[in-house]
Amino acid sequence: MMRRGAAILVALATLTAPAYATGEIVCSGKGASVDLLVSHLDVLVVSRVLVTVGDQSWSSTPDSMPGLPISLGQAFEDDRQLLVDIMDDGMGEVIGKLRVFDATEGDRRVSGGVFSFKGEGVWVVDCTEPE
Repeated sequence: MMRRGAAILVALATLTAPAYATGEIVCSGKGASVDLLVSHLDVLVVSRVLVTVGDQSWSSTPDSMPGLPISLGQAFEDDRQLLVDIMDDGMGEVIGKLRVFDATEGDRRVSGGVFSFKGEGVWVVDCTEPE
């Protein structure tokens, strides 16, 4: 009887568990791009960040995605904006900032902003999802 009760509890827990969307946010401009692997829980969770400037790359997961090592600092998202700070590998300094703003008119939504990366430059980036 105890096993049956535990099985029912497990089944109920899986029925009520929320589904969390995982995907990529890609922001690109002339000569630079930022690729974020994200999950949306009650808050934004960024699991990976890749930065490309020209032919050089930086990665928060260099073992699986090639690039010079970097770390994710902090990330925030609401219905109007996305703010991401990228840090050096030792977490001692913010070296990149992604600032994205959303606008919606009718059924069209666009996202864009600026990306700066220490020693490399600053770019206007488009983060709009492909239709």
